[in-house]
Amino acid sequence: MRCRTVALALSAVALSASVTTAAQGSGGIESPDSGVVQVGRGGAWLVRADDPLAAYFNPAALVTQAQGVSAGVQLMFLSHCYDRRDEQGERPSPGQGLAPAPAAVCADTKPFPNPTLAASFRLHQRFALGFALLTPHAVGTQSWPETIVYADRFGDTEHPSPQRYQLLESHNIVLWPTLSASVAATRELSFGAGFVWGVASIDMANMTEALSAPAGARAQDDFTRDVRAHITGVDGFVPGLVLSALWSPLASFSMAGWFRWSDAIRTSVDLVTQSGYYTSGGRVNDAGINLPENITDAPAAGELRIPIPMEAKLGLRYRLPRREAMSQQWARAFGGWVRDPLSTEQFDLELDLTWANNSAMDAAELRFASGIPIRPTTGMVPENADVLYGWRDSLGVRLGSDVVVLPDLLGLRAGAFFESSSANASYLNITFHPAEKVGLAGGATVRLGPVDIALAYQHTFFGAIDNGGHGLAHAISGDLTSGQRSRQTINGGSTTASLNELALGAAAHF
Repeated sequence: MRCRTVALALSAVALSASVTTAAQGSGGIESPDSGVVQVGRGGAWLVRADDPLAAYFNPAALVTQAQGVSAGVQLMFLSHCYDRRDEQGERPSPGQGLAPAPAAVCADTKPFPNPTLAASFRLHQRFALGFALLTPHAVGTQSWPETIVYADRFGDTEHPSPQRYQLLESHNIVLWPTLSASVAATRELSFGAGFVWGVASIDMANMTEALSAPAGARAQDDFTRDVRAHITGVDGFVPGLVLSALWSPLASFSMAGWFRWSDAIRTSVDLVTQSGYYTSGGRVNDAGINLPENITDAPAAGELRIPIPMEAKLGLRYRLPRREAMSQQWARAFGGWVRDPLSTEQFDLELDLTWANNSAMDAAELRFASGIPIRPTTGMVPENADVLYGWRDSLGVRLGSDVVVLPDLLGLRAGAFFESSSANASYLNITFHPAEKVGLAGGATVRLGPVDIALAYQHTFFGAIDNGGHGLAHAISGDLTSGQRSRQTINGGSTTASLNELALGAAAHF
């Protein structure tokens, strides 16, 4: 019984670390930056930075804008599937002689809204403030099946799902409120800095193994030992900063640099577990999982620390000015310090280079308090439950362009991006998909007086992560003789993903 207690606690630890990482890192299930115009340009927006979201993505550009507010939403449609295999390349049985899953299993991921809100304020020709509220450009909710239903010799059969030890559910919210300032040294050179007050909420569940197969026996899953673990936590203060510089040495050429640093997510975690989750036939045990004697409720069970990788960008932008163009009154009011691309440019072309220090995600740390019992056993929660990842840094390139079809009325845009993989296939985990990414995007802006209405579409192709069945991750186990890990690996096989986005937003200038 003590072993089962250990298993429950460690299961929650592993799950919490991996899902939160997916929401944060540039190498997770994520496309380039949030923002409707950014989406339509494949993320190549660093130098252009012509709406108040610059408060986060390039605060130095705030002093080149009029005052304004912007709001938008990206509706994200994620497809994510996992085909589990063992070292022989076969799909494994869930245990007790049941047949393996006949095909890959996919998450039930609903369309996920990803909103943004920002404002900029000019206090002087050479000084501006900005505020932005945004989330990571990722899907924060995934639901994977507890069981799968398929036909066998007995008819339609319900069996435990093959991915259950990695993830069942994740419902996470991360916010990045940012307050920034921008100073112009000259008309051609400006600097910006912003303070980020991050907020993270974690809510997720998976299965763990209570006891492992005996030493010397064939190592395989056994759903009769499974226990469901659910973990929650909130970090109300994740401090960070953004720094940038913008330089326009020529009338047709500008360049910018951007850097982001954030402290780690640190949160106390609550743990709830349910034993007796499956019947002997492999179905969910509706009659037993909610019995009080099967439930462990341990508030403030431990402390979780997850590093957030640093990021940096360098951008180059060429623009073709429009002859004898005149900006809108809201731009002219600032004495020539404000850029107005939809009025004064014919087209632009921007190239951005990106770097994410994803190798910082080598491990996540979780330490439990000593002496925490788990009902109905007399066992105790372990004090050390760190989780390894083994990610590597990611490099990327983005290319985007706007063409002004009708000055002061209509602009069209397109873009593309590539980011290298951060994945270590040996530690494949469906809670994230840090493979290489290729994206294609397009969009438009329509101007109605002082209001610009933008829309965009982007498709992201993710490369597959495939370890050929030779995964190195093991399910958490309470069996001390097996090192508190299952004897069989549980992450062999391959995972695939793709992402479609529709975005709509507006920016008002004044």
